[in-house]
Amino acid sequence: MGITKTQGIVLKYTNLGEADKILTILTRSKGKIKAIAKGCRKPRSSLLAASEVFAFSEMVLYKGTNLYHVTQAETRETFYNLRKDLLRLSYAVFFVEMADTVSDEEIPSERLFLLLSKALFYLAEGEIPIGLISQAYQLKLMDISGYRPNLSRCVHCGSDDFESYKFDVELGGLICGQCEKSGKNVIRISAGTLETVKLLLNTEISRLNTIKIDNTIFNEIDKLVKKFVETHLEKQFKSLEFLDEIKNNYQE
Repeated sequence: MGITKTQGIVLKYTNLGEADKILTILTRSKGKIKAIAKGCRKPRSSLLAASEVFAFSEMVLYKGTNLYHVTQAETRETFYNLRKDLLRLSYAVFFVEMADTVSDEEIPSERLFLLLSKALFYLAEGEIPIGLISQAYQLKLMDISGYRPNLSRCVHCGSDDFESYKFDVELGGLICGQCEKSGKNVIRISAGTLETVKLLLNTEISRLNTIKIDNTIFNEIDKLVKKFVETHLEKQFKSLEFLDEIKNNYQE
């Protein structure tokens, strides 16, 4: 049986028996895997912290007949601060649900692993606006998943001549005035929104606090990103519905 040493982030788990869990883990070298953590629910278990959702750990795994088994785990980060704030916790749940959705069993994606780990770190740290982290995370995740939006030319004809800017959600990019009639799901955006989306795509999450945007642009991007994600991932995220409720309560 092969032994693997890797970093991993727990996306979710299912309790098994009286003391075990089946973990869904996004690993740095193996992609998404399912692994049994024996006895991790016991108070004195060495796997207790590493088997919680969001836990970032150095893991030793071996591959059984059907599942991996976690034999050792040294937890590097639990992102404890996320659990002290319901809004941040809700965003974190949404982030891991998205990562779970786009990742495949045992298909490595170091870019996705690093994106999720950085997003959780800066979300917990609290020095970068939550909304910017969320928008950047979603756009970067879509890029990694093969859905990078086309923001330079018309996705229908290839023209770079625009009198105004409109984004075709289904085609995944800008659409010019000549081709707009062929688009069924088109959102008008400002030049400022277009430039900010480019910035979010190309700026490291650690440097997002260098980006300043007004509420109008922020709301335009929120609308665009939500429709873009839902259309191309073909999924209604339960965590996003709950997050929207939480945000409404914070605004009241």
